[in-house]
Amino acid sequence: MDGTADIVVVGGGMVGLACAIALKDRGLDVVLCDPGEARARTSYGNAGVVSRGSILPMSSPALWGKLPAYLRNADRGLRLRYTHLPRIIPYTAHFLASARASRWRRAAAALLPLTSAAYPAHERLAARAGTSERLQRTGWLKAYRTDAAFEAAALEREILSGHGVAFDILDTVGIRDLEPALVRPYARAMLLTETGSVREPGRLIEACEALFAGLGGRRVRGSVERLSPEAEGWRVVTEAGAVRAQQVVLAAGAASGGIARTLGYRFAVAAERGYHRHYALHPDSPPLTRPVLDTGAGSILSPMGEHRVRVLSGVELNARHAAPDHTQIEAASREAAETLRLGGPLDNEPWLGSRPSTPDGMPVIGPAPRHTGLLFAFGHGHIGLSTGPITGEIVADLATGRKPAVPVAAFAPERLLGWPRLL
Repeated sequence: MDGTADIVVVGGGMVGLACAIALKDRGLDVVLCDPGEARARTSYGNAGVVSRGSILPMSSPALWGKLPAYLRNADRGLRLRYTHLPRIIPYTAHFLASARASRWRRAAAALLPLTSAAYPAHERLAARAGTSERLQRTGWLKAYRTDAAFEAAALEREILSGHGVAFDILDTVGIRDLEPALVRPYARAMLLTETGSVREPGRLIEACEALFAGLGGRRVRGSVERLSPEAEGWRVVTEAGAVRAQQVVLAAGAASGGIARTLGYRFAVAAERGYHRHYALHPDSPPLTRPVLDTGAGSILSPMGEHRVRVLSGVELNARHAAPDHTQIEAASREAAETLRLGGPLDNEPWLGSRPSTPDGMPVIGPAPRHTGLLFAFGHGHIGLSTGPITGEIVADLATGRKPAVPVAAFAPERLLGWPRLL
């Protein structure tokens, strides 16, 4: 394909598709460039959580107490590949600088308007895509195995309360009454009530692809090889040909950092690899009705159907294309077998994907500092599926010269270029 467009969106996950759809709604001629590998998209493997309370980044002040266990790969929530660490030194420096209570509070305040708009934006998009039945406001459960673990998360609850994020605290009996499928006796749990979940996120992505096509959007299936600024816009070179456009949106998830680097932008970002595997629940088990974060296992259990559960591992810091390491997902699956009455696995192999991670837990949304007509929309980490639809609306406003309904100054690209400020 060789042609022209008003704007090219690079990336076909939840964020990229939402951008493409919103830009079509603004009357622009849009071309979406994506390799077309549905299972390779991070959105496909998501837990499906859409929560107003997703305002607390991974760079928690609690990091410092857990650091010895992290460095020994003794914490199930994080696995390090030491051969990869030299390649993410800028990311690591920013991450450590962000792991302070003041930075955590600042990030929470910046993320709240984005996450507060996430569920309504999902409802609007799901209604248009014909997938409203896959979106349910069930809340989600953060479960603690001991009272000590619950007390250690007091700062998190303080920040959530301070921003008006609603939640209920449950004891062992309350947890069992709410989720009888859970056979593990948790000591305490926090139920975030302003939370929805998407059943089978991959089906939502397929529906959004169909919606974009129905709006007259064009698609190029192939990896982007080069973004070239020209006198009157951009030339986007893909495996299938080239497209010229006045503007480009870079929303390629974990691949975005590498593409941006060809234009001289060295972002402090990393690929957070994660795994999942599906299991059938025992026929006699009650269904799991909402996603559950088991803080003791560092993993998530998420319902994907009446008697089908997705077990999701913690974070692996490794090269995007390195060979799979099933250590975490195997541990998570063993823990899940003691938490739910599981049958056998439903997948031949665990799924592996890479989250586009920023060290401060906030996405990169905004215009490129040195290139006119280039917009960044990546780095959403664990909230890409959740905040994808509202990000699409924000990007469409930026591309058409409108003021976004959600403030985005805190998400400016400049903050992750160069070394971190320590204040």
